[in-house]
Amino acid sequence: MQTLEPQVEKAVQRRLQKNPPFTDYDLAQLDVLAVVFPRDLSDLTRFPMLRTLHVVGYGGRDLAPLTDHPCLASLSMEFSALADVSALRTLPMIRRLLLPLNAIEDVSVLRSGLPRLREVDLTGNPLSEESYRRVIPELRQRIEETVAVSDEREWQITRKLYAAGLPFDYFRRGDTYLLCRPGLAFTDTPDAGHAVIGPDELEAVLQRGVDEVHKLFA
Repeated sequence: MQTLEPQVEKAVQRRLQKNPPFTDYDLAQLDVLAVVFPRDLSDLTRFPMLRTLHVVGYGGRDLAPLTDHPCLASLSMEFSALADVSALRTLPMIRRLLLPLNAIEDVSVLRSGLPRLREVDLTGNPLSEESYRRVIPELRQRIEETVAVSDEREWQITRKLYAAGLPFDYFRRGDTYLLCRPGLAFTDTPDAGHAVIGPDELEAVLQRGVDEVHKLFA
């Protein structure tokens, strides 16, 4: 019996309310899964009936494990290192795509296909000029519900951080501006311990150097 990635196994244990090991029959019963801080999602190929997936703090860079998934309709992934979303073109059932606070630059895959797509959230990502200024407006013309991205100032600062070699996301929650470290390269808890800092102050810190930005999390 194949073992599961530890964080995926914990998610299955919570959902099924039983202890491992799990059979393929067990995994085939799951249509909803919430996984926290996984380093690998390749085990998701063993969940054929999965319809709703929520991931926090994924350490991987792409969605390859979800390629050609037959049922996935809602994907939520946040505070993660996700950069390559090209596998989305193989997920025709996707309706909700919530990918805030990742490392995504290119979302051209969303320009065509995905006929069921109704809701998109890309807040906090270092979207390219093409994605932010062209693809997002196109999506807003086509999608019936919400297409969310960062406001211009936070988006530009996030782009500057990535250009400086700092894969950190800058975002606003209410009236508070926050700097986070998505993925698992710099912290074991990417959904916590954010630096609270205004945009002018952050830009000034960034001008002083990369090391000064790291110190914001000390």
